[in-house]
Amino acid sequence: MDDDLVGGQARTEQIVCLAHLRWDIENHGFNELVNGWNADHVYRHHPQAIECFLLLAFLAYNIFHAFFALNLKPELRCGRTMTFWVRLIAAEIHAVPRSP
Repeated sequence: MDDDLVGGQARTEQIVCLAHLRWDIENHGFNELVNGWNADHVYRHHPQAIECFLLLAFLAYNIFHAFFALNLKPELRCGRTMTFWVRLIAAEIHAVPRSP
């Protein structure tokens, strides 16, 4: 019998751990999306538009965090906040292309 299951049910410790993980997602992920990614207001009120906006926000959030964690060397990250990197990326996106 699996030590993690008691009578085919999860142990209390497991449920508490899962609840804390869920709270971490709520407190860190959604909080950052609202405060750092402007996901606090949806400009269309059609259910599909809201769903599309949130899915795109989640996608951008996950891609950014994957880039930050997996692509940037620790030496580059040292002393620079995530806000620095967001602003740098945004500046590159909005930069006016130079003529050759």
